[in-house]
Amino acid sequence: MIVKTVDVGLMANHLSAHKAIIKRLEIYVEHAQNQQITTILEKQILMMKNHVQAMNQLLNPKQNNASLPPIPNGVGMSHNKVPNNLGVSDQDIAVDAHFTASAMAKENFNSSENMRNQQVKKLHSEMALQQSTIAGMYEHLMDQMGWMNQPNASVSEQTAAITPLNAMQNKMMNENQPMSNSNHIN
Repeated sequence: MIVKTVDVGLMANHLSAHKAIIKRLEIYVEHAQNQQITTILEKQILMMKNHVQAMNQLLNPKQNNASLPPIPNGVGMSHNKVPNNLGVSDQDIAVDAHFTASAMAKENFNSSENMRNQQVKKLHSEMALQQSTIAGMYEHLMDQMGWMNQPNASVSEQTAAITPLNAMQNKMMNENQPMSNSNHIN
């Protein structure tokens, strides 16, 4: 398939980022002590490798279709565990990997909005959803581990934030009223 220049540029950017991110995540897998973090990292790495393959399919002018496999379920990559001498804790690894997945989800979605080829657009939206799913896995784990620092709002804070529809309509109606000119002389 032949794609637009803008699509090629965005995917070329993504491919170089994926290469570096995958290397960092692979380092994390070797050093993470928590098996749940390792499992999510493995899913994230395999998913990103799938994203690279899908983008390469999209960029291949001799290929008419590209597909994106689902997030891998059966993980268990062989890797050598080494003592964690990176100076980063499992919490640091989880927070960074979560931030990475969340940032990639946003980047993929924003890029898809600028892409012209419908298949390229669709696959990047799907990639965004997959990255968001991985980010959610980290959020769930960090919540379980007590690593999340997001306090609940009070009932009064929530209630104060509610804007009733009728109040919005009244405000709009008042803004659309012609201004009276008090200096007008009859």
